[in-house]
Parts: sequence; C-alpha cells; structure tokens
Amino acid sequence: MRAHFDLPGVRKLVSSADLKQVKEELAKAGLEIYRTRPPAEIQVAERVRLHIMDSGIRVRLGEGVIVSFTARTQRSDFPSVSSEQLFSKVRDAVGSIAGARGYTEEGAQAIEVKDPMDDARVLDTWHEVTYAKTLESVDAALEEVRWALSIEKYVTT
Repeated sequence: MRAHFDLPGVRKLVSSADLKQVKEELAKAGLEIYRTRPPAEIQVAERVRLHIMDSGIRVRLGEGVIVSFTARTQRSDFPSVSSEQLFSKVRDAVGSIAGARGYTEEGAQAIEVKDPMDDARVLDTWHEVTYAKTLESVDAALEEVRWALSIEKYVTT
C-alpha cells in the first residue's frame, strides 16, 4: 500500500522519496518540526517551555503514512512500583484512548536517563510505550498528529 498525498484539487502517491514534501506540508499546517531523519522519519516538536522541545511524535513514510507517539511514566514519580506496573500505568491511561482511535502498541522499553556530567549516574528511568497507526493520506496524518499533541502522554498518577 502506498499512501496518498492530498492537496486541494490534486491527488498523488507518496513514497519515502517525498519526505521533504511531507515535512513542508506539516510545517504549512502549523506544526513545528523537531528533526528529520532520512530516509523516512519526521519528528514533530512538542514545546515543553518556550526554549525546551521534546519529540515523542513521529511521522514515518513507507507502506502508508505512519503516525506514532510515545507515552511514559517516570520511576521518580513512583519509586516503589515495579517496572511492569509502570508500563501498566501507561497502558491504562493512554493505551485505551489510543486503541479506541485505531492505534496499536508498537513497543515498550525502559530508558535510563543519565546525568550529562557523569554517565555512570542514573537520574531516572522512563517506562515508555509507543503506539502507532497507519494512514493513507497526509491529511489524515495531520489530524492524528494534532490529536497526539493534544493528549497527555506523561502519566503522573
């Protein structure tokens, strides 16, 4: 399946070679781009503060347009809870609303956040779950990126 790239009055196919064009369409729609990773990934910026950005939302091209996002808990918020329970917190809080929208779990991982001055020192551990949905058009991907930007992806309760 190849994705359709819809412009007013024009419909054409999208392939991985169209990464630059899709990036331009996302920017035209008012989305901030954090980074592009050729051959087929665009990372959408999420502003934490005016001068700090994060990027847990991705648009990938290939067999369709895939929108993915990552939700997480932090060990420091739940110091006495097991890793499996931390993943469950994410799945319970975010997975159900993502699943209702057609997303499937793509993966789960624990990420150690290390001290930038001392790589041997772990500051925190994030328990991340990534959800993804394959779409047929860039317009549909824009709608899903906006939805992913609107939901809370950092589980703190």
